[in-house]
Amino acid sequence: MEVLKRVSTNRLTLRLQSDLLETLKQNADKKDLTLNAMITNILNKNATYDETVNVVPNMIIPHDLFLNIVSKIREPDMHEIVKNGPNVVKKLFDIMGLPYDIDHVIYNYLTMLSKYCNWFELTHKITGTHYRLVFCTGNDSKWSTFVQQYIRTILESLKIIITNESHHAGIIVFEFSHRDYL
Repeated sequence: MEVLKRVSTNRLTLRLQSDLLETLKQNADKKDLTLNAMITNILNKNATYDETVNVVPNMIIPHDLFLNIVSKIREPDMHEIVKNGPNVVKKLFDIMGLPYDIDHVIYNYLTMLSKYCNWFELTHKITGTHYRLVFCTGNDSKWSTFVQQYIRTILESLKIIITNESHHAGIIVFEFSHRDYL
């Protein structure tokens, strides 16, 4: 039997505008959470975003506009852009003081892009030494191609040898074994 550690908490009184409180209650109800859990999740998400994604300057633009820009990029230009992916992640990790390895890339970069930037929905499974990353990018084929190339470039920079890669209808799958165990 596993014993769960109790996390210490502190009581805090907040004053919220009535309309904000009602919105929070409705969102908490939709997600089957208590109001306290909902507020805690929002604060945690915001703090995590500031500590990870927002560490380097980012530009916030509407998703449709970004997809339109990507759709206009020619294939050779797209390849040049995705080649910079590893440098972007390495710079971010240097600022955050994180090692540039596969586990940190999954948990501190790809998961953040999934949660906060909506580039894709990421699911991953690690079984022993086997990794399986699944990205759901939506129906735009050019965007899916961009994401696939971007992720592949990052994985290759980590000296990952991809054993299976597939791309069908906006679903991209990468499978590999961690190089330290090969």
